[in-house]
Amino acid sequence: MKDEYRRCLLCPRRCGVDRSAGELGFCRQDDRIRLACATRHFGEEPPLTEGGGSGTLFFSGCTLRCGFCQNVQLSRSEVGAIVDENDLAEIFLEMEARGARNLNFVSATPFLPGIEGALEKARHQGLSLPVVWNGSGYETVETVRRLAGFVDIFLPDLKLLDPPRSGRLFAARDYPRVAVAAIRVMVDAAPLRWEEGELKGGTIVRHLVLPGLIEESLRVLEWCAENLRDRALLSLMLQFSVPPESRGRSGRKAGLEYRQVRSDEYDRLLRQLDDLGIEEGFIQEADDEEEWWPNFEDPNPFPAQYSKVVWSCNVPGGFTEGR
Repeated sequence: MKDEYRRCLLCPRRCGVDRSAGELGFCRQDDRIRLACATRHFGEEPPLTEGGGSGTLFFSGCTLRCGFCQNVQLSRSEVGAIVDENDLAEIFLEMEARGARNLNFVSATPFLPGIEGALEKARHQGLSLPVVWNGSGYETVETVRRLAGFVDIFLPDLKLLDPPRSGRLFAARDYPRVAVAAIRVMVDAAPLRWEEGELKGGTIVRHLVLPGLIEESLRVLEWCAENLRDRALLSLMLQFSVPPESRGRSGRKAGLEYRQVRSDEYDRLLRQLDDLGIEEGFIQEADDEEEWWPNFEDPNPFPAQYSKVVWSCNVPGGFTEGR
């Protein structure tokens, strides 16, 4: 699997660089796994966090350049520590030992071969947690089909359906076409599966409402109603909070406004959900609290009530107390 890094085609960028020789493509990562934090996260959708929290792993690098990235420390810098497959397998097992409900991989596509190897090692040592693949939706169909071999729940974004605006906001004009194709394969590969009221498999499509671009959200909701009804869940996210270093001219040129979603916009979205008959899924509450965003240079990047850190690149030895 390491040979895949010699001509990397893992994401839709298809950079073709030799990461094993230190060449860097769009994601700015070589062939070594770079991990920032592994935490039992309680801020995800309820089916993922009830009980012991979602065992969320935050990797460095990204295949997009969003003009509103909350995790900009990871997507555009070198925050994180190098781990190998054995290290990663040990982290997976420790997550389960501390009560995590699942393993939740965030923006992990650049490290897919290493993650597969680590999962295999951990399974041989007794790991039984289900796997959540949490990403931007910007995946190749080939990668999604590969993921279907071990992923239980897909958690993709569907950000926008407008190519020119996607080019300005994500540096990916092809985002709508690529994400829609990937999500279709995810939904086919992982049908909704409930056991005793608990979600065991399926796809949850996330959409973050972008202030100033409400019409885009209405289009996304229409697409979901037409294509995903009874086949996937929708998660509508309203807490728009962007670090200053992510606020660029490209976002403003695309019509993005760096503010909170207004009450009239919120009401309009609720009416759209009602008109389209979308009932299955989750709606994040509008929040008037002071803005905050993760700080991955701290041992715990999140408020304590949302995160119980198991491993951090900012903790000597990696693991927090509790082993």
